[in-house]
Amino acid sequence: MNIRELAGFTKPYSQINREERNYAAIFYATLLHGSNLEKFIDVSGSPYKNIDEDFGVYFEYSFLRDIWANIQGERANEIKKLIIKENLKIKDIDHLLNKNVEEFNKYFGVAGEPSKDYIQSPGRWSLSKFNQNIKSDDDFVKVCRFKWAFNIKPDLVIHLNSEEAICIEVKHSSGVGCYPSKSEEKEIFTKRHEGNLVKQTELQTYMMKELLGIKTHFVIIATKQTKSDTHDTFSWESIFKVLDVSFLPKYATDMLAVIGAIQ
Repeated sequence: MNIRELAGFTKPYSQINREERNYAAIFYATLLHGSNLEKFIDVSGSPYKNIDEDFGVYFEYSFLRDIWANIQGERANEIKKLIIKENLKIKDIDHLLNKNVEEFNKYFGVAGEPSKDYIQSPGRWSLSKFNQNIKSDDDFVKVCRFKWAFNIKPDLVIHLNSEEAICIEVKHSSGVGCYPSKSEEKEIFTKRHEGNLVKQTELQTYMMKELLGIKTHFVIIATKQTKSDTHDTFSWESIFKVLDVSFLPKYATDMLAVIGAIQ
């Protein structure tokens, strides 16, 4: 007997699906239909409403990572070093920038073999390795936050134009995540940061506002009441009651009904 038979489960998957990316994808599709985008902007309370030719809606947003990957040419390492210097602001940064490329990559403990030719992405830096090299706790936390900003992927980001955005985090049954997530890294980090982890919502604001320089309105859509100092929070029902879902297939509306987004 297969697992469905052993469990006595005969319902379609849509009626028990808990995967938040599925719900984010349905929301993404809904926003692109008719006037739903404008309706959402209004109900979200966003102060940013000016849509121009740079408009786009992005799923699992990775702008920072992809900017880094597109820094090419003879001056690529110089530009990457400047980005790190201007945004990291740790005590030994000038000394580090004078190291050759391989030594620089080794200092931050990049995963795998450190490149001798190019400055590797901060997203590949290893907390457990650079922990051994960075003596200042404040600098250690700065490096961690900078690294994580290259790894996080907000569920949806609406670029209204090149300078203004709405960043959306979608939740089913989970709460706001924290970094680091691995047990070994948690132990190291909490010893050096007074027992505190870093919320994903804090990293989103840091990435959008400080590192990308984009004026951003932050939103969480959740099935349960969620408190946040940085994000406006909404229930699924409060968002979807103003949106047209008539075009969605039955499995999608079944999923939305499970979380109370629609009746």
